[in-house]
Amino acid sequence: MNFEYNLMSAKLLLVDNDLFLIEVLKKHLMNEGLKEFQSTTNIDNAKSLITNFQADILLLNAILPDGSGMEFCSYLRQSGFEKPIIMLIENHNQNHSIDGLNAGANDYITKPIRINDLFSRINFQLRQYNLIVSDRLLVGGLEFAPTKKELSLLGESKKLLLTEKETFILNILFQSFPSSVAKEVFLKEVWGFEADLSTHTLETHIYRLRLKIKNLTKKTSILTTKNGYVLISE
Repeated sequence: MNFEYNLMSAKLLLVDNDLFLIEVLKKHLMNEGLKEFQSTTNIDNAKSLITNFQADILLLNAILPDGSGMEFCSYLRQSGFEKPIIMLIENHNQNHSIDGLNAGANDYITKPIRINDLFSRINFQLRQYNLIVSDRLLVGGLEFAPTKKELSLLGESKKLLLTEKETFILNILFQSFPSSVAKEVFLKEVWGFEADLSTHTLETHIYRLRLKIKNLTKKTSILTTKNGYVLISE
């Protein structure tokens, strides 16, 4: 299964008061095939654009003329905005990276921005979000709600709460069912930029996920294959 996100179908909103940066990013992103690009220099305008433009991803400066980008990020999450948010922070304000993530941002990038790095992060976040857009997936008697990070037995009220990484792993398995998924796919799609990550980390997450599911179903639902893992419906 191909998990690549098509940038040509994506709409991006940039909220930053650096007019030069706006023009540079617009030029490069549109040349890369981005479907639509909108920008604004302040939070007030961004609120209406969020509703009217319906962006697939938001690039948000940590400091804006009319307020804090972190506070605006938190406001968006509390208002139900679920699309990826990447914070743009100044290199000398590294604390803003932690504040942004705590406010609900998916990632951050420091200025001056390296265009190729930004493209990689945009594609990664769009791909990650695209993995969990399904409301409900069914395999055998298992019912999986990715957006809620919940797994349950069909027709039963007991629900299993999943971590973010477990949600991504399980979503790949559900969408690939009944095919096996190679370990390299999980490492790329779930962990992305951590290229030096060992398979031991993946194996640990799979082990914990298996225990959780077995506690719910009393059966083993994830099997190890020659090169990866597969979800079974028994």
